[in-house]
Amino acid sequence: MASSGNAWTALVAAAGLFLVPGADLAVRLAQRLRGRRDKSLAGADTVVPVPEPGRGATRRFCDTAAVHVLPQDVVLTDTLGAERWIPRGGAHGVVKLVRLTHPASGAVLGVEFRDSANAARALLPWQWWFAGPHGQEAWSKLVAALGVPVSDEKTRRVPKDDPWWQNHDLNADAMRLSPLRAKEARELTSWRSAVIGGGEPIVVPVFALLLLPPLLSDQWPARVAGVLAVLTVVAELAPVAVHQLASRLKLDKPAAPESP
Repeated sequence: MASSGNAWTALVAAAGLFLVPGADLAVRLAQRLRGRRDKSLAGADTVVPVPEPGRGATRRFCDTAAVHVLPQDVVLTDTLGAERWIPRGGAHGVVKLVRLTHPASGAVLGVEFRDSANAARALLPWQWWFAGPHGQEAWSKLVAALGVPVSDEKTRRVPKDDPWWQNHDLNADAMRLSPLRAKEARELTSWRSAVIGGGEPIVVPVFALLLLPPLLSDQWPARVAGVLAVLTVVAELAPVAVHQLASRLKLDKPAAPESP
């Protein structure tokens, strides 16, 4: 039988340990509530990707990435849900769209959003956004929503083995607005990668398991400590399991082909 002092020590330790996933849960809930209340994109003309079939576009990319055209701004949402706001007015506002074409074949490779100084502010890879069966409709919707001139330009250099945007100033932009590899997407969208320490889902449950024996004690502080230990393990591992299953079974699967 554990002493009363040991039982209370176990309870304090278990409560402190439970605060770790508890704080994570509180942040997640606050984030979700804030997202539901966010009306900043209400009324926007939204263009979603229409990728070329069979080129590896995922459901995560098609369900998350988008271009939102507001009266004052253009908002680009990438594969991970991160937003980038670009003004439509002012010195750096979007004043035209430029389709970049292959210097030899003339095939469209990408679309630049340019400002009044002719500087590219954003870059969309054509094959992921407008090359699918209904891609022309998506392109026409974007052009109509922005209401700016459209022109074509040949790219200067196209690498043979690397992506065509490799030498572009906005190559990082093109990568963010393209489908990610499944493993990379899971890692970048993992809660432990974005907010908490990478080792927390391993370290915290191990310490919690050490507090499970008090469940068999006849002292209520010890039993409560054991219950908290169980809840800590569940609170740590359940989100990891849900994230992995949702990613592997749905989000990182190939996007369903659209009917022509």
